Amino acid sequence: MRVSFTLGFTATALLLLAACGGNAPDPAGSTAPPPPRDARNAALREVGVDVPARGKFVVVNIPSFELIAFDNGTPVLRSRVVVGRKATPTPELATAIAAVKFNPSWTPTPAMVRWEGARFMPPGPHNPLGRVLFELDNDQLIFMHDTNDRSYFDRASRAFSHGCVRVEQARELAAWALDMTRPEIDAAIAAGATRRVPLAAEIPTRLVYRTRFPDAAGRLVDHPDVYGRGTVAQAAGGQEGAEHCSAAL
Repeated sequence: MRVSFTLGFTATALLLLAACGGNAPDPAGSTAPPPPRDARNAALREVGVDVPARGKFVVVNIPSFELIAFDNGTPVLRSRVVVGRKATPTPELATAIAAVKFNPSWTPTPAMVRWEGARFMPPGPHNPLGRVLFELDNDQLIFMHDTNDRSYFDRASRAFSHGCVRVEQARELAAWALDMTRPEIDAAIAAGATRRVPLAAEIPTRLVYRTRFPDAAGRLVDHPDVYGRGTVAQAAGGQEGAEHCSAAL
């Protein structure tokens, strides 16, 4: 059964924008209908993000700390995210979600072991990866995942990770990616076993760094230059962070 999301880009989305640290829109905009798809996607093209007209697509914008999932060119899910710290930045990537892993274990990098005293964590409620992990096709050990500490999602600035992307609505994203319902996702997690589910078709995913990025109403909004780059990047690059994210097993 295909999961259905009816996220309206109204008051809820505007609160999300405020939490992301963007410019607050005028109150009259809070009741306006979402912009036409062509206008919204044109705004994305203006900052170098082309949304496919067919199929699924995910974009993560690092400075606005958000993820948007598109289906046939229309946004169906918008989620807060936590990205890498300035010392361990999330890189720009043109990649794809290849599989979803339920109840992953966590293996810290050698640097985490050496400098932070981190240790291997089995699956469970205390695992830093949470209960859901999204495998991304890249050679930098960067992926998206749930988290066991959700307090960071309440902060306006959310650059706290070692480079990977923590997704607030990880279960909803998994349901959409796998064409499952949220109860089916919850049941897979409740089973307790580590389980990797390959996607029927990989979902193109872009991690981008845009200090100007369209809000839920399609208006370009300025966001903090969280990594101090000084300019708006216009194309996905292969920039590596100072430290790779931890590995999932």
